[in-house]
Amino acid sequence: MKKVIVASCILMLSAGVFAQDAADKKVQAGIVFGGGLAMQKMGTNYIQTNGVGSDLTIGANVNFGLTETIAFCTGLEFDFENLKYRAANYNGNNVYYWYNDKEMLPIGDHDPNDANHNLFEMTERSHKVMYLTLPTMMVFRTNFIGYFRYFGKFGLRNSFLLSNTITDRGFNLDPNVPMGAKSPATNENMKAGGEMFFFKSAVGLAGGAEWNFSGSTSLVAEIGYYYGFTPLHANRNTTKGKNYTYASPLDNGIGNDTQFNNKATQSQLQLKISVLF
Repeated sequence: MKKVIVASCILMLSAGVFAQDAADKKVQAGIVFGGGLAMQKMGTNYIQTNGVGSDLTIGANVNFGLTETIAFCTGLEFDFENLKYRAANYNGNNVYYWYNDKEMLPIGDHDPNDANHNLFEMTERSHKVMYLTLPTMMVFRTNFIGYFRYFGKFGLRNSFLLSNTITDRGFNLDPNVPMGAKSPATNENMKAGGEMFFFKSAVGLAGGAEWNFSGSTSLVAEIGYYYGFTPLHANRNTTKGKNYTYASPLDNGIGNDTQFNNKATQSQLQLKISVLF
C-alpha cells in the first residue's frame, strides 16, 4: 500500500513539473477553431426563421495572465455564418423586392420605367455572412491538477460585418400583370448594402478545460452560450423608401404595399478548440 501511495505521489509531482511551463506563462497565444449554432429571434411577422443557422470560427486568441487563476482573453476571429429565413405569409401577405442583376434595390431607388428592374417574390432566404470578431472575456481558472486545469469565461464578443451575400428562392413576377403568372427562380449571391447591421455584440458564458500536453503547449476545449443584444439587421428608413423589402396581399408591389425591415437578434451556442503556446 505504501508503494502505491509513494508511486502516486511521484506521478503527481512529475505531472506538476511538466505542467509548470504552462502555469508560469503570463501570456498564452495560439490558434482557435470552432463551430456552432446560430439562433435568430425574430422581430417581424413577415419573415421567420427556417431552421437553425450555423457558424464557423477561425482565428487567434491571446490569454494575458493577471494572477495565477485569473486571465483576460482577447484576439481576432473570423466568423462565417449561414442564416436561414422564409416568408411567413403573415395575414396573406407575400414578400417582394426589386432587383437589377445581382443587386437588390432599395424601394426608393426603383425606377418603374427601367426594364432591367425585376420584381421577385421571396419564399426562402439564406445569408452567408462574414464577421471580424474581437472577444473580450475574463477567464477564471483553477491551478493545474496534473496536466489539466479547468476554467470559466464571462464577457463579450463584439463583431464587425465584413461581407453579406443573399440567396433567395421564389418567383420572378411581371409587375405589369398583378397576380399574374409566376416563374420559379433562384437569385444567387445577391448584394444588399446596409441590409445587415454593421456591428453585433453578444454577452456570453463559457467553460472548458486546458490540457498541457507538451512543454508550454496546451490544447484547450470549451463550450459557450452567447446572447446577442444588438440588432442583426439594419433598421432602414421605410418612410423614404430606403428599405429593400415590402409585403403585399394583392398588388405584387405596385399598389399600397407595406414596407418593412427584417428584424432579428441572435444567440449562439459554440464549441471551440484552441492550441496555445
